[in-house]
Amino acid sequence: MYEDLLKLRWIPCHRREDRSFRFKGKVFPLCARCTAIYLGYMTTPVFLMFSVTIPLWISLAMSIPMIIDGYTQLWKWRESNNTLRFLTGFLFGLGQALFISTAVLFLITKIVQ
Repeated sequence: MYEDLLKLRWIPCHRREDRSFRFKGKVFPLCARCTAIYLGYMTTPVFLMFSVTIPLWISLAMSIPMIIDGYTQLWKWRESNNTLRFLTGFLFGLGQALFISTAVLFLITKIVQ
């Protein structure tokens, strides 16, 4: 039971070893892109603590690099690498979380008024 928890099996990810980071000979339990997306999610509270809000279109635009990277790789136009997967995944995770939190804050202020 604890082994599954530590390997993060409950998080959806394809877990391909060739697309995962390695540390001291061990493979990360998530691929580089999923690792970065979740790190982007976890970074969002820092922005919210300092009341940083961004326009919704910017948070949506932050997902475009990952979509381009993912689809150009899927269509076999090119091969991505873990650094690019990490960077685009982090932007996507941060942008998605900021979009959701900004939209929720907007809705709450509209309902309260």
